[in-house]
Amino acid sequence: MNHICTWICADKVGEEGIFPQSNTRLKSSSKGHQNIYWRCLVVFYITSRRFNKNEKHVLFTNVRQLPEVDGVRMSDILKKLDVEVVCTDFKYKTPKGYFGTFQNQFYEFSILEYISQHNKCLDDQYLIVDSDCLFLKPASEMFNEAAKTGFMSFEDECTVDLVINGLSRRNMKTLYESLLSRTLNEIPGYHLGEFLLASVRNINKIFSDFQVLLPKMLERNSKGLPKFNEEAHTLSFLYFKNDLKASQNKTLMKRIWTNPLFYRNVSNADIHLVLWHLPAEKTFGIARLYEDFVHKSNHLGLEISDEAYLELLQKTLGIPSLPIKMKLKYYTISCYRAIKKRWPSFKMTGKPTLAG
Repeated sequence: MNHICTWICADKVGEEGIFPQSNTRLKSSSKGHQNIYWRCLVVFYITSRRFNKNEKHVLFTNVRQLPEVDGVRMSDILKKLDVEVVCTDFKYKTPKGYFGTFQNQFYEFSILEYISQHNKCLDDQYLIVDSDCLFLKPASEMFNEAAKTGFMSFEDECTVDLVINGLSRRNMKTLYESLLSRTLNEIPGYHLGEFLLASVRNINKIFSDFQVLLPKMLERNSKGLPKFNEEAHTLSFLYFKNDLKASQNKTLMKRIWTNPLFYRNVSNADIHLVLWHLPAEKTFGIARLYEDFVHKSNHLGLEISDEAYLELLQKTLGIPSLPIKMKLKYYTISCYRAIKKRWPSFKMTGKPTLAG
């Protein structure tokens, strides 16, 4: 059986992390912050249900009592979407000060532990992605390709010396050599942490090796030595150790940055992908899709045609091109920032924002 999964791990008061792509004014333990992710995961399952009728949908969470968001009970909407909710504790928290950002990403290893303990069907496959992802097509192409080896992942096309969350790929090579006690003839790739597709057989291998690896990382942290700071570093090493190769297929998924003021990597080919990952759209485009699907539709947007659905996604998210209204908004903000930089005392009525 094929499973499509995402997750939400709610931080507790006093255990907050930093999440640059969400509203940084909100503490990660706050309801406001966590509601951003509840909206994202609802939209994720709505988009998946449109195309993936036979796959089993699962939500992993450490939240025992599902909340009400914007007047909607999450338990009701997930039941309507036929999503199984699996509650499992966050067992692999790193100590305070281990690394500043994305620390609840290690919750993914609690998910892998649950799967390895509760599913004995070794050929079953699990697609586990971040909640700010959207489907444009059925996931069958992904599952079919992954079934050949029981694994699929994708690498970040970063240079060997680009430092991402404290480590470059060159740094990772040195750390790999220390852990494996051998010299490497290659600089390893850095896998995208938001996407994992693996069989239960390979999940068992990955999690078993993680159990051996984690104490070593905690020891290195206590000594101030280089370590894997987040889940993508960690998974990249575990994949390398098990000779699990990244897919070279560029037609399946992409991490798409949509903001022209900071970084935009959108292309015309994106409309033909299976899955979009949209880290910068949590509080913008995805929030608007949540409003459209949950509050403006009687059937979660599933009643509209696939053509109308894809048109809505392109218009709302500005992929592959920004609508005129959105271009004008970004242009206004860009001009405002340029003027403020040149003349700090400049003021205007109604500071422009990206909201709406």
